[in-house]
Amino acid sequence: MQSLRAFGYDIATAVADLIDNSITAQANRISVQFEWNNGNPWISISDNGYGMTEDELFEAMKPGSKNPLDERSENDLGRFGLGLKTASLSQCKRLTVASKKDGGRICCRCWDLDVVTQKNAWLLLKVPTETAATIIQKHLDKCPSGTIVIWEKIDRIIPGEHVGDEEYQRAFLNYAQSVKERISVVFSSYMSGPHKVAFEMNGREISMWDPFMTDNPLTTRMPTEYLYVNGNEVKIKTFILPHQKKLSSNEFSLYAGAHGWNAQQGFYIFRNNRLIVEGSWLLNGFEKAEQYRLARIRIDIGNETDSEWNIDVRKSTAVPPISIQNDIKRIAIAARRESATIFRNRGKKLARRARKEQCFVWHQNIRNGKLGYTINRDHPIIREMINADEKNQIKKLLTLIEETIPVPMIISDYSERADNILTPFEGKSTNDYDPMIKTLYDVYRKAGCTIQEAIENIAGTEPYIYEPEKVTLFCEREGIPYGE
Repeated sequence: MQSLRAFGYDIATAVADLIDNSITAQANRISVQFEWNNGNPWISISDNGYGMTEDELFEAMKPGSKNPLDERSENDLGRFGLGLKTASLSQCKRLTVASKKDGGRICCRCWDLDVVTQKNAWLLLKVPTETAATIIQKHLDKCPSGTIVIWEKIDRIIPGEHVGDEEYQRAFLNYAQSVKERISVVFSSYMSGPHKVAFEMNGREISMWDPFMTDNPLTTRMPTEYLYVNGNEVKIKTFILPHQKKLSSNEFSLYAGAHGWNAQQGFYIFRNNRLIVEGSWLLNGFEKAEQYRLARIRIDIGNETDSEWNIDVRKSTAVPPISIQNDIKRIAIAARRESATIFRNRGKKLARRARKEQCFVWHQNIRNGKLGYTINRDHPIIREMINADEKNQIKKLLTLIEETIPVPMIISDYSERADNILTPFEGKSTNDYDPMIKTLYDVYRKAGCTIQEAIENIAGTEPYIYEPEKVTLFCEREGIPYGE
């Protein structure tokens, strides 16, 4: 029983796993309740689905109650018969489930890990705690059928009792917020349409979060593709979201999601309309980068290819089958290219306004009739360093760099492997190039440039001559207006 706690759930993933059962039970209203209860918190997930008889509940409480190899109905979101137990016990030590079917009587079963440990026996209890009994009665007395799951002794998120402890109470409320955000995207496909399911958190309806901005007329929709895995359809739809300049500040903040724009790029895998993977490029060699952040791709699969997609118990990971990985790669490249094009075009607009006299780091010179290279002392960053207190040391460093440039090696490498030469900042993160842009910005502003002039000058200064879109990204992150 203790080993069932070690499947790696976080609380949001655990609650989502229980909601899967409610959807499979054809509920059209699902409620999640986080109750601090004066330092003895409990959490409940309730629904108005078709419920369970006492025998069905007894079976459902067994670990591994279903064979994962059995064929599932089209709307079944389960697979292993483990979710109810593993998800719940990953967060709490006392799991109570009560259910009612077709207006029948309420049946109840409970696992209490303290009791199991103390008695060293598989004791499935029938009597809920006083707190749980009150919660069960409040929900099931007014429903002809339905199920409620209650977590008590929530030791994994709130260990021990914390009566009057405001810090733990705030942490508990933060967990509730993370669960709400998770539900809004994982079950977004169920929050509209003819078979809409209403989701509530502490009595308030949860609104869907659409990562693809499908209602925005500026969202680019690329042609839908259909692939097949063992004869089963895989539907892929690519969305390229509008650039930040086309969105209001509220829209930009909303569609950044819980983890920010960069984190949300990539593929979203939906299994029977339930989100499994959120914002991943899926294949090795496809790293997240800011110029790709507008690309979001929806993949829809059924539950009949779970083994081919390596769906795990938590339903939070998936790996594309080998048979379609080349197609997944092709679709990813096309989406990334389209997103990057939008950023490059905005960067080109900025570059066209930049000063005509571009500022490079290196100058070519002739000494003793031979070709050499010197560092441009008028480059803004280099000039700033030379004017600093350590100018003598800086001059020595520049001279050392100039005199030791491996020109023969560079010429040889370029002639033999021209296609494999790194461009400035290629493969670098924003942590590498943002500080330099900030330095350039401060230098130009200190020299009396307006904001617009400073930004245009940066775009005309090496290395940003080659990738002016990095300057526009910097401006967006820093909230610096740079015009159209």
